[in-house]
Amino acid sequence: MKIDHLDLQVRDVPATFAFFRDYFGLTPQTRPDSPQLAILTDGHGFVLVLQRGAADERYPQGFHVGFLRDEVDEVRRLHARAVAEQVPVSEVIVNGRGTMIYFTRPEGYHVEVSCQNHRFVG
Repeated sequence: MKIDHLDLQVRDVPATFAFFRDYFGLTPQTRPDSPQLAILTDGHGFVLVLQRGAADERYPQGFHVGFLRDEVDEVRRLHARAVAEQVPVSEVIVNGRGTMIYFTRPEGYHVEVSCQNHRFVG
C-alpha cells in the first residue's frame, strides 16, 4: 500500500497553490485561480489536494508535511530564497537527522524541507 493523496484545508487556495507549485515544483492539475479547490501532483503518484477551509480552523500543533532534497545545498538555497522573498521560514537546522528548514503556513501547519543523513526503511 502506498499513500495516494494529502488533502489540506487552507484559507487561501490560490496562494497555497502557488506556494507548492513555485517552491516544490508540484504540477498543477486544476486551474490556479479557483478559490475552492486545487489539485497538484509530484509526477510520481502523489497528489496534493487543497480545499478552502474555515478561517478559524487550525491544524494540531506539530502537524507538518515533509519534502526531501538530495543535497544540503538545495535546502540552503531554498532557505535563502524564502528569506529574500520574505516567506516565513525557520533558520537552517543541522542535527543528527540532517539539515532542514520549516516553512510556517498561515493555517498553522509547517512544511519541512530536509536533506537527511539516513532514511528509515521499513
